[in-house]
Amino acid sequence: MKIPAFKPLPLMIAILLSNPVNADEPLEIEDAWIAEAPPVARVMAAYMEIENDSDQPRQAVALDCQAFERTEFHRTVEKDGIARMEHQPVLEIPAGSELALAPGGLHVMLFNPERRFTAGDSINCTMTFDDGTRIAFKMDVKKASAEDHSHHHHH
Repeated sequence: MKIPAFKPLPLMIAILLSNPVNADEPLEIEDAWIAEAPPVARVMAAYMEIENDSDQPRQAVALDCQAFERTEFHRTVEKDGIARMEHQPVLEIPAGSELALAPGGLHVMLFNPERRFTAGDSINCTMTFDDGTRIAFKMDVKKASAEDHSHHHHH
């Protein structure tokens, strides 16, 4: 009796297609984008919406974008008419709610890009949450408005 050869690749593809990544995950990342920076900029800013459809608050603890040396969560704070950035170790996403990262508020700083990114580029990223959940997503680079450039960091 001849035993058919085991073919792992078709089986792996079938498993992946039948159980899409993040399918049952109550966390979602939407409208993720990066503001295009001037040609010599070593820091870029990213924005997005993080949805938490669960009944528990969640925390984003890390963001990895392979095209950047490192990333940090920040909040723009204005004091005495001067805007400055405060590092945020985590981003709290309330239960059954949405957290918006937008110019002038919470955002992600992306340090030391591997090359210059311009409008139309897409960058693969993965966000990690407090329970170990990891969500992969793309951020599109878009033309930045004048106010987006006004809050670049000066370290």
